[in-house]
Amino acid sequence: MNQSFIRWLLRGRSLKPETVAAFGGAVTMFLIQPPCDLWFFAWLAPLPWLWLILRKPTYLPPRFWQMLWCAGFVHWLATIHWLRLPHPATSLGWVCLSAYLAVYLPAFIWSARLLMRRWGWPLLAAAPISWVACEQLRGSLFGGFTFGMLGHSQWRWNTLLQIADIAGAIGLSGIVMLVAAALFRLRRTWLTKETGREAVLTISILGVCIFYGHWRLTTTPDPLVAPLKALLVQGSIDTELKHDPDAFQEVTQHYDKLTRSGLLESPSLPDLILWPETMWRIGLLEIDPNEQLPESVVTAILSESELAENSNTGDVSLQALCRRRLEDERLEPLATYAKSYGTNWLVGVDKQVVTPSAVTGTQYFNCATLLDSRGRVQDTYAKMKPVLFGEYVPFAETFPWLYRLTPLPVGLTAGQQPLVTSVAGRRLTCTICYETALPATIRSLVRYCRQIDGGPDLIANLTNDGWFWGSSELDMHLTAAIFRAVEVRTPIIIAANTGFSASIDGCGRLIACGPRRKPATLRVEVVPDGRWTLWLLWGSFLPGICVVITATVTLEHWARRGTLS
Repeated sequence: MNQSFIRWLLRGRSLKPETVAAFGGAVTMFLIQPPCDLWFFAWLAPLPWLWLILRKPTYLPPRFWQMLWCAGFVHWLATIHWLRLPHPATSLGWVCLSAYLAVYLPAFIWSARLLMRRWGWPLLAAAPISWVACEQLRGSLFGGFTFGMLGHSQWRWNTLLQIADIAGAIGLSGIVMLVAAALFRLRRTWLTKETGREAVLTISILGVCIFYGHWRLTTTPDPLVAPLKALLVQGSIDTELKHDPDAFQEVTQHYDKLTRSGLLESPSLPDLILWPETMWRIGLLEIDPNEQLPESVVTAILSESELAENSNTGDVSLQALCRRRLEDERLEPLATYAKSYGTNWLVGVDKQVVTPSAVTGTQYFNCATLLDSRGRVQDTYAKMKPVLFGEYVPFAETFPWLYRLTPLPVGLTAGQQPLVTSVAGRRLTCTICYETALPATIRSLVRYCRQIDGGPDLIANLTNDGWFWGSSELDMHLTAAIFRAVEVRTPIIIAANTGFSASIDGCGRLIACGPRRKPATLRVEVVPDGRWTLWLLWGSFLPGICVVITATVTLEHWARRGTLS
């Protein structure tokens, strides 16, 4: 924002206090998130924005709402500054995403004011409901963006964190906003009957949440199976190397050396080794049986004796043999390493599927492949939620020329099937990268697994955060995984390139965590939890009620003003 625009926002005396409050709130709300991470300050951070809700004029000029958007824009530019790091072109995405997220600040102020002025609700109800509604919407629309939630600041308070298995991370955001509203009311009108009742109500709600958390922590079930022993391998590889076709040897040697070092730390083999997302740089290949391979390919792959038996290169048997040779050629190096480790290995790898059903003839998948100690592929999971504009461009599968407008050479195709498998007698499922930041995705995954075989006993997440150069994105990504573990009461283990690799139990406790942007190996024992939760039962039902309330008061407001036919 240039200086003339800022002077335009500040012109006139009437909006100067509001401008200070709006931008002051942008600063305080930034300070409670990484990298500053002043989590204890979160209970006071919303106070400047709460003051804006109670401004007396029933009509506020458009300039007021534009000023609020600008404050939100500044806040998000600072909070997700790491989005500019992967590539110069992502700076545009950083600005666009910040501009979109900034809309939720005026939406919060506006809807809370409507609840108070139209329906006569107190600040203690209006502020948390409006805030929860806004967080629910930004976590759902356009694929959802859940980093930087108010409740995420409290991940260290493990007792309070347990409430997430009822209302999710957004529910904890509502509790923090409730307490902030109560403190604001106490500051304005000290010890009146009304504020006294509000203080008692707030303390009671907070007390119930703490009591519930204590009960959940003390009633952890005894495991029905032995812990799964896992080796989490965290390398530190600059992501740019992925685009270097000669980088395979360097990346593989780096991770292989770490893996063998981790295996030597104990006389017994782990049940499972985890490598991060796409750290095996030779992509796997799958060829659709309906794909007719060119004669030049068939003659180059098959031997003269094989071709002598049938000179027709279009023969079904020759085509099938050639497909199998091509696929095995990509798989063989991976199988060789798996055999040398002598145990189960879950590794991140790209996969190409050559098929006539694709417009370009090829589909690309971001996969996690599970191999056993004999190098045999046991199962493969293809990432089901690719990142919008980070891993795919909408409609580009139909119009491939769209990728010429972006730094992406190709886009990922979304996988269709969750992973449901078994490792050493424990039921395992898998996610890749940003999927742990999506509450509804993890909830659906765990519900699906429990319907299939009663699992999972643990969730494995493979991540490559080397894009972000050790920035605060790593902290936000790890925090999201902590909340997912509590919501579904399932341990999560993470293998992350450049960090943070981690082991999180079903209560959201950080059992082990790797360093920031340094290589490491973590030997962890994963204890299954398996408790049922209300979050698994009803998901975003409670936040959804808040969305319905704010939508209803908005529609009523428009109808009464005659702007809704």
